[in-house]
Amino acid sequence: MAKVFKLKPEEEITSVIERLWETGEEEVFLVAPAGSALLKNIIGLKLLKREAERLGKEVVLIAKDEVGREMAKRVGLAARVSLPKNKEIEEEEEKVFKEMPPQKFETLMEEEVKAKRQEVPRKVGVAGRTQMSDIRPKSVVEALTRLAEEVEEEEVEDDSWKETEEEAVESGKGFWDTAMEKIKEVKGMPFVRDDEARVEEKEEEVAAELPEPALWDEDEKETEPVEEELPPVRLMGKRQEDEEEPEKDSFRKRKKSKKFLTKNRKMLTIEFFSTKFLVLFGGAAVVLAAVALYFILPKAEVVITPKTEAVEEEITLMADKGISKIDATQNHLPAQLIRVDKRETKEFDATGQRQLNEKARGTIVVYNEFSSSAQGLVEKTRLVSEDGKVFRTTKTITVPGAKIQDGKIVASSLSVDVVADQAGEEYNVAAGRFTIRGFQGTPKYTAFYGISKTAMSGGAAGVARVVSQEDFDKARADVWQTLQPSLDKEFRAQIPSGLKMLEGSFKEEGGVAESVPGVGSRADKFTLTLKGAATVLLFDEKDVLELLKKKLGGDKLNGDKQLKINNDGIVYSETQPDFTKGQLSFRAKVSGKIIWQVDEEAIRKEIAGKDEEAVKQIFSGHEEIDKARMSFWPFWVSAVPSSVDKIKISEGLD
Repeated sequence: MAKVFKLKPEEEITSVIERLWETGEEEVFLVAPAGSALLKNIIGLKLLKREAERLGKEVVLIAKDEVGREMAKRVGLAARVSLPKNKEIEEEEEKVFKEMPPQKFETLMEEEVKAKRQEVPRKVGVAGRTQMSDIRPKSVVEALTRLAEEVEEEEVEDDSWKETEEEAVESGKGFWDTAMEKIKEVKGMPFVRDDEARVEEKEEEVAAELPEPALWDEDEKETEPVEEELPPVRLMGKRQEDEEEPEKDSFRKRKKSKKFLTKNRKMLTIEFFSTKFLVLFGGAAVVLAAVALYFILPKAEVVITPKTEAVEEEITLMADKGISKIDATQNHLPAQLIRVDKRETKEFDATGQRQLNEKARGTIVVYNEFSSSAQGLVEKTRLVSEDGKVFRTTKTITVPGAKIQDGKIVASSLSVDVVADQAGEEYNVAAGRFTIRGFQGTPKYTAFYGISKTAMSGGAAGVARVVSQEDFDKARADVWQTLQPSLDKEFRAQIPSGLKMLEGSFKEEGGVAESVPGVGSRADKFTLTLKGAATVLLFDEKDVLELLKKKLGGDKLNGDKQLKINNDGIVYSETQPDFTKGQLSFRAKVSGKIIWQVDEEAIRKEIAGKDEEAVKQIFSGHEEIDKARMSFWPFWVSAVPSSVDKIKISEGLD
């Protein structure tokens, strides 16, 4: 017959295993309600699995929680949704618990402490230490604690602590608090409640009044202690008729669990914070020591003013795009010519007027559908439009004969220019059909005809609007005002960086302008297109400095000296460009200083370890040094440090 235990939601693993020990049935069903603490404790389930195998019992977990069943299966426990129907099952009797009054609980606590102080019999081991009688078995808590520690050793390579870190992050708690809560869950230890705190305080008050028993003999301190074995205790409460003794046992169990938790927490906390404190303290000590050494050790700072000589020079130079390097003998330097072209077009109204007497003109295609014979038409042959306007051919033509294809006549044709018979706008007729007046009244009248594909144009009589010269000039000036700024911007954007452009070394000009229609042509509007060009001669100012150095210094400038130009730099004047030849002539004036170079590294090695007077003597022997200023730190130091790393040298110019 199988045994069924109905677990409570908060029932811990210690209570479940104690039930397993007490039952004589080999098959046990554990019915876990929703939210059962056991289903959330994977290590507790492993403890249950190990103990069931040791006792030779088959444990089946009954739970509706799918996650809980999967956790049970993961550790090797059988799990089901409901109890089987084909087995004989003995259900556990429902136990009735009674809450103990606080006064009675405190009395039991006092008796428990006294009993522990005066408990007999005791046996003394070989080392002289007091031992509990080994007749009684160990308590449930101690046994399960040992099992939990064994399981935890097997879990060293597991990811449980990684899960603990993730839980700590998600809950916002510290890692240590989360880990200790998991240890409580594994070992079946409840959190300390207020009533337990009162019990502990009361126990300490009573214990203080009793004499402290000797635990070992002073002469035998090296012998291993033997752990005291308490009487067996029960985690579950007893029925109402068995209150007194079970309540004492329950108190012992809670007390032992709490002491175990407190001991572990203190050990781990002390170890963690001791290590952290040592690391922080050691790091701080190293930093403070380094800072102290840095500031305590002496150092020296020397500011050297090098020797200088004022110079001034003005020369005429020629920048030439035809050379590629400096010619110091001719004062020539390379130049670069840049040219940018740009075009602009705008439309304008024509405002000029002129008396006109012009005839319309156009082109007509003459067709021959009469015969295969060619037909000649003399110059000034009249062709009449559909509205009766007469146009004449400008030359004599011969219209080819028609072709006969498949018994049908296919017309041939020939184009001819025509001019209106009279001047005037009315002859600007649209495209259409024309007849040849000379064939009127003959069969050829309908077989010979003309067709214009475009309108006649140009006919005018009286005053008409034309493009005047004034219109052209104004339009050109207007286009240049638009073109010049954009040309200047585009041209300057193409100047390479590092090249110098002088005032007067560039020009911008408008080129040839074109008007459509041209000046004097009849039109209401016209367009004007203008081409602009920008040209500039550039040079590299470094080449100018190179030439000036050669002219200024001569033998004065060498590897030990350099030329420093004043803030106003080089002054240019008399610029004369020749864009055709690509040459630019100009004058350049420069003023500055020739500065002697100081070998700071050599000076640093030379003055190391010397006192102030010795340093002054050393400086007086260097012609490149005009003057020097020294300062030492700390204030009591009167000599330069021997270490060159503690000597700082800088240059200062007047």
